[in-house]
Amino acid sequence: MSLANATSEISAHPGKNSVTHPTDRTAQAADVDRKMRFYGVIEAFRAGKLPDNQQIDETLQYINSHSPIKVNELSPDGQKLVSDSRDIIETARLIVKDKNADELFQNFIWHTTETDFNKAKVDTDAASPITKADAKNDGRQAIANLRTLLTLVLTNSEARKLLSDIQLIGRDLFARGAMKAGEKARPHPDQLAQVDDAAPSDHFAGATGPTGTNATPQVGGTVGGRQVTHDPKTGSTIITNPDGTTRTAGSAAQDAQATAQAHLDETKAAVSTDNPDGTKKSLKERLVAGYNSVTDRIPDERKDQANEHVERAKNFLRDEFPEDRRDQFIYRLKKVIVECQKHQDYVQALTWFLDTFETYIGHGKNLSSNTTGQASEVLSDPALRQASTELRTLLERFANGRSMEGIEDASRALYEDAQKDEGLRNWFRDFDDFIRKTLLEPGYVLSPQCTRRWDELTDSGRAYFTDKYKGHMDNLFDALAAWFKAWSDDPLLNRFSADWKRLTKDLLFDADGNLTFKPQLWGDIRSVILPAVIEKVGYIPIPRIEYTDNTLDLVIENLTLQGANLFPNIISLEAHNFFQFSPYKAIPDKNHHNFTFTFSQVQADMRDVAFYFNKKNGFPKIKDSGLADVFLGGEGLTVTVQLASADPKDRTSVFHVKHVNVKLDSLKFSVRDSKHDLLYKTLKPLATGLVKKQISKAITDAITTGFEYIDEQLVQVRDRMDEAKGNDELSRKDAIKGLFERKHDEAASKKESVHQKSGSQFKIVSKRDSTIIPNAGHESGWINKQAEREAAVGEGETWHSKAFSIVNPPTSSTVTPHTDASRVPAPGAAPAAK
Repeated sequence: MSLANATSEISAHPGKNSVTHPTDRTAQAADVDRKMRFYGVIEAFRAGKLPDNQQIDETLQYINSHSPIKVNELSPDGQKLVSDSRDIIETARLIVKDKNADELFQNFIWHTTETDFNKAKVDTDAASPITKADAKNDGRQAIANLRTLLTLVLTNSEARKLLSDIQLIGRDLFARGAMKAGEKARPHPDQLAQVDDAAPSDHFAGATGPTGTNATPQVGGTVGGRQVTHDPKTGSTIITNPDGTTRTAGSAAQDAQATAQAHLDETKAAVSTDNPDGTKKSLKERLVAGYNSVTDRIPDERKDQANEHVERAKNFLRDEFPEDRRDQFIYRLKKVIVECQKHQDYVQALTWFLDTFETYIGHGKNLSSNTTGQASEVLSDPALRQASTELRTLLERFANGRSMEGIEDASRALYEDAQKDEGLRNWFRDFDDFIRKTLLEPGYVLSPQCTRRWDELTDSGRAYFTDKYKGHMDNLFDALAAWFKAWSDDPLLNRFSADWKRLTKDLLFDADGNLTFKPQLWGDIRSVILPAVIEKVGYIPIPRIEYTDNTLDLVIENLTLQGANLFPNIISLEAHNFFQFSPYKAIPDKNHHNFTFTFSQVQADMRDVAFYFNKKNGFPKIKDSGLADVFLGGEGLTVTVQLASADPKDRTSVFHVKHVNVKLDSLKFSVRDSKHDLLYKTLKPLATGLVKKQISKAITDAITTGFEYIDEQLVQVRDRMDEAKGNDELSRKDAIKGLFERKHDEAASKKESVHQKSGSQFKIVSKRDSTIIPNAGHESGWINKQAEREAAVGEGETWHSKAFSIVNPPTSSTVTPHTDASRVPAPGAAPAAK
């Protein structure tokens, strides 16, 4: 017979038959089924399966239409955030349907997994001496050598003095500039002498002259050499030109708009990609043309004023930071390098960096030469070629249909240039030699040869990067600019970006665009969202639990925990702190602290828990299985823990567990569908008190042992940290890492020893084929549902799986799919074949 249904009550002293959230068998079954479906989704991803577009669409629509919180209880700002989140989800759904209409992304992932990359495997030990262990060791050495270089530079007295001098010069320049600005802003003494004089009485200064109290003065002024007057009564604005002609403000605005449009057309023509003779303009030529088109329309007097300000600023910097001082700063920077070169640690660290870099570059070249044939086999793989085509098509769809042919052609041309040009490879080799010589050879950085060699490399490099390959570089930049501009022009991507901007603005900024804290949103989280999340956690199914040893076999299934019941309804903290201070060393300082934690109303209402046990030895030998209801209500479980800080002289503890008290209020249980119902009913009155006592003792011992274990770990961490302070070769991070690794090994060894000694095994079973007691269990056990979801993972061809169908499909809106026929070709490229 089952226990009576519990009631729901939340109060300081709830009734004996009440819990926060009583179990609803129907809701529990539905909630467990949802979590099992989610488990199936995880297993499907683990198996390499992917959801199709319909499954994605169903899920996103369900999320958008089933809010886990009550939106009408939120503040206006909270409701706005919910609306913003729904817009983001809806836009993401439309992106999937439009950009991935024929499931190109899923096919791309599947075809890459089908590619046989084993064809490209070579014997890396034969190709290069670099092994995985070497690479890992090189990573650690790189961090250590980088730390050495930074320490040497930052502790060098010249470098520290240089940073200090730069700060002082900056402060001096700012002070001098502020002083000059202050002198210019100071008013004339004659003007200051009139600040206490009153203005004429009943005098109104209008644009047409002084008026009395009976006339309405007109406001106005001079703008750009023209007299502007405004009559506040009629609302009309009159503009008077220097030649005496007049016109209204409306006609002037229309003329200005027409002029601006003409200037815009001229600028577009100036920065167009083609010259009059049909040749392509370079990026630099287009920028210069646009700049000249804009500056040519600036009046000469404005240009003269701007040039005057620029020249004045240059003279100010030239006077306050002369060339001699600049040369001296450059010399001092070189002096820092020379002084560091005298330090052996600097030479070793920098030599290691340069040698390691060249080693890895050589390793890459060696592998490249050895794997050319294998790479060709991989690239000819049909699955990889198909995946490449799908990825390219997908990227072009996100670029509003613009083709990538222009980028491919420009990149191919540059690659062929680099392969054919021996001079360019020699230039990189010379540059590497120069860097090594500058950083490692003592005194070379201060010699005239260093400056001369730098000028030579700069001049020779300019021939490659600004002259010889200028056309190909411009083509690549033009193609990249056009393709990325197409991304910014895509309407769906613009909508998605606008959705995120709106969410960020509503979350962090006020109506004026200022960063602000919104307390009403925190109130929504505390009073609406957090309780709803705890409630939506619902029933937490625990996997099948198995335990076996030489005397007992035990299986527990269909065990559920509820967040609302499991989380304590009342948490209290009581602290007592004592401090003693004295200004005299003869009187020691003292302090000790006591903390009392209380967790009250931890409840449970578990129904239909399946069990199986087999007592193998002793009297009586008994085997049984069935269903049980377990109820812990009312005040539930109350745990009180009192901790006290350890004496500072006590190096064996950080704190002491002074007292642990566990109290059970109302505990009930009922067993049914078993072989020995009569025995359980007979022993139930006697067993209830004994069970409560044993549960209280077990929880008390577990809490005490747990806190003592934490104290032991804290002591070891403290001792290891103190040890690391006195050891330059051992960092605090390494000390803690070594401690936990040792603890992990000790725990594993201890666990294996206990298993060997008693023959015991404890396991939480997640899959039916991994049980240690396979012939035991209830037919309605949830492990069978898990097996059903695992079977659904394999239902579907290639990457498809029915495990992703987790919601009932709603009526979905129709979105016109993206087609390749709308692809926009790159500038200058031939039209795409249809």
